[in-house]
Amino acid sequence: MDVHVPVTVASGELDVTAISQIVCTAAHADVPGGRPATEVDVRIHENIAAPGAWTLRCSPNGTALPVTAPRNDDA
Repeated sequence: MDVHVPVTVASGELDVTAISQIVCTAAHADVPGGRPATEVDVRIHENIAAPGAWTLRCSPNGTALPVTAPRNDDA
């Protein structure tokens, strides 16, 4: 699942708590294949010139955590 944010996260424009809220809301909103939200990869795309995204998952306690090996089948 891809989420585009209109700011650069590393610059401090978006608080870490806000990232967790965005990731966990996205994961719970449309879980591909009926998986639990904790197994849904959410790719964050920032409003910066550099291509690419970083992948997070919502933990059971509602905190966004980095994914070291993203799934290939998320929509």
